[in-house]
Amino acid sequence: MKKVTTGFIGCGGFAQNMHMPILMANPKYEIKAVMDINEDAAKAAAEKTSAKYYTTEVEKILGDPDIDLVFITTRHDSHADLCIRAANAGKHIMCEKPMALNYADCVKVIKAVRKNNVKYTIGYNRGLAPMVTKAKELLDTLDGKVMAYHRIQAPFPESHWTHLPEIGGGRFIGEGCHIFDLFCRLMDSRPVSVYAAGGTFLNEDIVKIPDSANVTITFEDGSVCTTLIASAGCALFEKEATEIYCDNKAIYINGFREMSYYGFEGHDRIDYNFDKVDKGQMVELDQLADAILNDTEAPNGLNVALAGALISYKVLESLSTGSPAMIKPEEFDV
Repeated sequence: MKKVTTGFIGCGGFAQNMHMPILMANPKYEIKAVMDINEDAAKAAAEKTSAKYYTTEVEKILGDPDIDLVFITTRHDSHADLCIRAANAGKHIMCEKPMALNYADCVKVIKAVRKNNVKYTIGYNRGLAPMVTKAKELLDTLDGKVMAYHRIQAPFPESHWTHLPEIGGGRFIGEGCHIFDLFCRLMDSRPVSVYAAGGTFLNEDIVKIPDSANVTITFEDGSVCTTLIASAGCALFEKEATEIYCDNKAIYINGFREMSYYGFEGHDRIDYNFDKVDKGQMVELDQLADAILNDTEAPNGLNVALAGALISYKVLESLSTGSPAMIKPEEFDV
């Protein structure tokens, strides 16, 4: 069986605890090489995955003719440059979110990927979570505008590098993009405006960028989605939940583990439960393998990546001005 030969650029905790185990359990993948500027991290990842080699040099991964796909799992400020270099090396790309720290760099990534005719996937997983897919199937049976709400709250470390604007971009670019993508997946309409109210709710002596907000996204068809992103949250309470309302029906997803929907199929209520949390990572990576092996469209491709990123930039714009930030149609036409 043909496999997707893979190399990792970045061997941090998320790569080692999420992506690598998923690939090791999927027969469509083979992890050939791992790279990190921290040699100990690279060595540990190689031992864990039985990779053929580890390195501290990006070019060794990009120059390896046997590697089909590169995972970019580094700090946020390096994503755009590494994606462009990987595309120019003819490698397919799985890039952890965010796509880039600004719109101009997103455009550069898109142009490099298209020029080199490689496949690109962004690590927005929640839009592919099985319960979100089920919710979308239910919405597709209805007519009318949608109202949706998503909560994402947890205590987030004040000292984390994500809060550094020039490295992490802040919570909205670094993690809020997951939720913005989830909303875009549920809608059959283009986002047209973003309004955010919030600011820095952690220690302002340490965190110099907004970390929490209520964000409302309006879509072209009049649908409205709101997310609460709270960095000074409570670890004792469920981190995430989604509520969706349309055409006198309701859908509720709790922690990507429990789902109930009301008013469908002649029933007052239907429950749909998993025995564990599933935020869509396995689905995304399995679909990516199929796209590479069969030369079909990659999941979470360039258009999907740009939409989530663009909304995140508009959040920061709205917070800085106190007014809604409009999304122009041409900003999607790259």
